[in-house]
Amino acid sequence: MKLITKIAALIVLVSFFSCENDNNVPINESSEAGENNPFLQNFGDAIQARFIGTVVNEEDNPIAGVTINVGSQFAVTDTNGVFSVPNATVFQKFAYVKATKAGFIDGSRSLVPTAGPNQVKIMLLSLDPVATITAGQALTIDLPDGTEVELPGDFTNQFGGPYQGEVDVIIKHLDVDNNAMQLQMPGTLLAENLDGDLRVLESVGMISVELRGEGGEELNIAAGSPATIKIPVGDNIVNPPATIPLWSFDEVNGYWKEDGIGELVGNKFVGVVSHFSFWNWDFQYPAVTVCISLVDANGNPLPNTALNLYSPALNSTGTYGYTNANGEECGLVPQNDTLTLVVPDFGCTNDDFTTTIGPFSADDAVTVTVSNSNALTTNFTATFNDCNGAAITNGYLQLVYNNQSSIIPITNGMLSQVIDYCSSITAYSAQVIDLNNGQSTVVFNSNFTMPTTDLGMQMSCVDLTDTDSDGVLDINEDINNNNNLDDDDTDGDSIPNYQDEDDDGDGVNTVDEDYDNDGNPMNEDSDGDQIPDYLDAVDVANLSNETLAYNCDYNNPEYDLTEFYENGGNFPNETFTYHETQADADNNINPIANPSAYVNVNNLQLIYVRATNSITGQSSIETNTFLGVSNADSDQDGLTNCEEITGIDNGFGCSPNGNITDPNVADTDGDNVNDCDEATNGTDPNDPTDF
Repeated sequence: MKLITKIAALIVLVSFFSCENDNNVPINESSEAGENNPFLQNFGDAIQARFIGTVVNEEDNPIAGVTINVGSQFAVTDTNGVFSVPNATVFQKFAYVKATKAGFIDGSRSLVPTAGPNQVKIMLLSLDPVATITAGQALTIDLPDGTEVELPGDFTNQFGGPYQGEVDVIIKHLDVDNNAMQLQMPGTLLAENLDGDLRVLESVGMISVELRGEGGEELNIAAGSPATIKIPVGDNIVNPPATIPLWSFDEVNGYWKEDGIGELVGNKFVGVVSHFSFWNWDFQYPAVTVCISLVDANGNPLPNTALNLYSPALNSTGTYGYTNANGEECGLVPQNDTLTLVVPDFGCTNDDFTTTIGPFSADDAVTVTVSNSNALTTNFTATFNDCNGAAITNGYLQLVYNNQSSIIPITNGMLSQVIDYCSSITAYSAQVIDLNNGQSTVVFNSNFTMPTTDLGMQMSCVDLTDTDSDGVLDINEDINNNNNLDDDDTDGDSIPNYQDEDDDGDGVNTVDEDYDNDGNPMNEDSDGDQIPDYLDAVDVANLSNETLAYNCDYNNPEYDLTEFYENGGNFPNETFTYHETQADADNNINPIANPSAYVNVNNLQLIYVRATNSITGQSSIETNTFLGVSNADSDQDGLTNCEEITGIDNGFGCSPNGNITDPNVADTDGDNVNDCDEATNGTDPNDPTDF
């Protein structure tokens, strides 16, 4: 149930369970694909299996609205980023789970299905371009971490025809030093080599390159125009090889294919590729199947528990998986390797259980007793029914403990599972989601107890309906919290928010104001005014300002127009231009060339500031009023600062009579008579003997 710790490169560990065959055709993309691909014969016959999992973004936050495809079945992630596919036809020893959503690179996970729910976690990578180029121009793009892509300049559209126009280039380096690499990579490190043999891989690094046209369409490099890709050698890679096989990911079938040779050039792995997808520099190994059963100190199985394996082949390599309902995880590992097994965060955060297993010369099974002096276990039990009293058959419990979230599948309304927790931290919160009926229980906040934590019987009656499909549940559209959805109408268009696709009436549908694509518009506040964008018709800070000159020249006062709007960091998502007339600001023409040192030679009373939200694209016009030269008197001696600096009388209070004095010291010469009195009476405020 815990997150996975750091890795350097990866080996394959996928759960395996022998299930009865049926007569269905295994489907990953189509039956035709399976029949025409002899490599898929490695994966056995067709079975039915259940899948449940979580999809997150690069910040490890859940993403709602992700389309999930397993075999011929589809599902969509909910507001917690969770999906469930109750019954999919897959291969006996191979299933391919794909995740797609606009704004992200397609993600996936490949595994061998087990009995009961198969749990996965997928991290989607954003489609944010690192550069925009023009087709026809060869160009090398460098990333700050040393990643390089040399583009030939010739591109094709999704139909294979030549493409002309601007090209957005998206590059993601999957670094072996990055803890999240195992969640970001597609499929698993299962591969077909040049001889057509099944292999497991150990990676020294990956890269994903995506090309998008002006309309967002997928592009690729033209035939006969290869590109060169380079990634830096990871810090955890010891004695990097001079050459290493290069592999590309087969997005149709869900595994890697050997596709060239990578070379070590300086401190970078280099490859020449004929198309773009995920690319991977890996060693390949024969594999054996190893089943690992995890039990606690009392011999109880540890289901839905994350485990990590490390191999010494590259000094430090690893992969992650989750045990099934029986506490077992099985899969392919490199033959004759001694493996380090880690159960991360067992009980307490950063308190890992670690042991070694193997080497394995043939298929084998081991039982590992997991213990930790600071860890306790409890049997977490409950009965969950829907609002009609029937057992929940397609749902999950979301458990939040010690700031980490995990999910436990609910298949027959019953829960009885051993949970590990830290002896010094017992508090948890939990909620059950009934996916079939779109309802949930209330949130339970309590403490783990030994030997059993029993929630009793709970019913899921909280409605999770989203009537207008805008990403905001109906229960969250009750803005005034009076349990009446019909009187919440933010834009006053006589359509209640829960039925209104554009809640604030700004012409942008609520679902399209989810700018980070996490499926939750409620966490978007691009102008920082504490009003979510989907309820804010003007997502631009509308603040006028007054500015004092920073010099003391009354005839030519100088102003820094950017100080309030740009230099204070008050508006991080907005850009500004400054104009002398309202018409110029409205039409966004003739901006002031040097707004940080603007000389008001025309004695204007104000200028116009055009603010544009870089996320929403909305603009507003604000005014900046000129206040002239400052009349501040820092030392309170009756002379303004400018009078003391220039010696020129500005008509306020005392006259400096040409004397230059210290604006921060009331008595510049220290003769116990302040500067104002001396200047007024004709004595020298800079001469302590003249008073």
